[in-house]
Amino acid sequence: MILAIIFSVISLIVFIFQLFTMEKGNRFFLSGAMMLVCWLCILIGVSIYTDKYANNVKSQYHHGYCFILAWICFCFSFIIGILYLVLRKK
Repeated sequence: MILAIIFSVISLIVFIFQLFTMEKGNRFFLSGAMMLVCWLCILIGVSIYTDKYANNVKSQYHHGYCFILAWICFCFSFIIGILYLVLRKK
């Protein structure tokens, strides 16, 4: 999850850099690719967490709100990554 945060911040910085330096009509491919790497890191992190704690039948472990927020971030980072790839500078 730390890698996801790092790639998300890098994606934001790359997006701002591309916003001011890119020519009109081009797409934000680099920032979209970085956001999809962030999405992949979230997928791996949350999947490992789910596998580690969901299959533990000995205890009544409750995931809590952070687990739900992680899956919501997973969905939103995928949507943002696709939007970056589709977005053109006007």
